Amino acid sequence: MTSQGIRRLLHVAASGVVALTFLTGVATAADKKLRIIFVSSLGPAQPFYLPILKGFDLAGKQLDIETVFRGNQDSSLFSDPAAEKRLLQAAIATKPDGLIVSDTFPDVLAEDIKGAVAAGIPVVLTNTGFGHQKEVGALAFVGTDEHALGEIGASKLVEAGAKNVLVITTPPGAVPFVDERMDGIAKGIGSQKTTIVHMPLEQLVDQTKVVNTMVASVQKDPTIDAIFSLGSCCGPAMVAAREQLGDKAASMHFGTIDLGAPVIDALKSGKVEFAIDQQQFLEGYMPVVILANYLRYAISPVDDFYQTGPGLVTKDIADKVNALTADNFR
Repeated sequence: MTSQGIRRLLHVAASGVVALTFLTGVATAADKKLRIIFVSSLGPAQPFYLPILKGFDLAGKQLDIETVFRGNQDSSLFSDPAAEKRLLQAAIATKPDGLIVSDTFPDVLAEDIKGAVAAGIPVVLTNTGFGHQKEVGALAFVGTDEHALGEIGASKLVEAGAKNVLVITTPPGAVPFVDERMDGIAKGIGSQKTTIVHMPLEQLVDQTKVVNTMVASVQKDPTIDAIFSLGSCCGPAMVAAREQLGDKAASMHFGTIDLGAPVIDALKSGKVEFAIDQQQFLEGYMPVVILANYLRYAISPVDDFYQTGPGLVTKDIADKVNALTADNFR
C-alpha cells in the first residue's frame, strides 16, 4: 500500500469516527450501550498484538462501546486451537452484541462462528481468517491477504539480488496462515531458490534456537544470501543472527513480515532492508467501527475484505514509525 493510500485509509477511518460519534450523540436514551467481545489465539504478552489491542480499545472509547478482550494471556506464540475454541464458546454464551474473531484455526472455529451468526450475533474476522469470511457468514475480514505478504517479501528480496533465501517456518499444516505465506513465497521467489527449515512450534518460540538454526543453516550452505522472516516469531531472531554472521552478513539481504523494536532499529541502520507491515492497529480499530455501523444503523460493508496492508517500512520512514511504537500505534 502506498503512503498516499495509507493516508486515505486513515482519513476515511477518522471521518467515520466523527460521523459515528455525532450520530451516537443524537441516539435516543433507550439505546443500550453495545458490548463487543474480541476473541483471539494471541494476546498482550505478544508485542505484535499491542497495536491491535490499542485500536480495539480506542475505537470502543470513541464510539462509546464496551469492548472486552478474550485471548491468550501467556507468552506462547501460538496457542492450542482448542483453547481459542473454548474462549469463543464462552464469549458466545454471554450473548454479546457483536463478536470480533482472529480466526487462526478456521477448521476448528468455523462451526462456532457460524453458530454465533445464526444466533443473531454479527461477526467480523480480523488479523487471521482471510478468505473464510463468506464461509462463516462474517460481515467482513479486516487485515491482509497472507499469500500476498509472502509473495511481496520474496519478490523484494529477488529484486535486491537474492539467489537463495533462507526461511524458517512451521511444519506444513500446523498453522494455516503460515502455509498461505509460504505459498506466496513460492510464487514470489520465481526461478530463484529457497532453503526451507521446518521447526516445531515449541522451538519456534525459543529465540535462541531460531537464531542458532539460522546461523547454522548459512554456515552449512554458503550459497544462502538472504534471510526472510515470516513474522514476529522470527524478526528479532533474524536481526540477532545477522550480527552473529559477521562479515558474511554484509553481502546478504534481510527482510521480514511485521515490525518490533529490534527490527525497527535494524531498519534505521540499514541492516534490514524492509519490513512488510500489516498496520495491525487498524485490525483492532476497524472491526469495532464496522460492527457499530451495522448494529446502530443497519449499514453493512459492501466489500467483505477491508485491507489494512501490506505497507512497506524501509530506512526512509523507520524513524517516524519508531516514534509511534511507544504508544502502540505501530
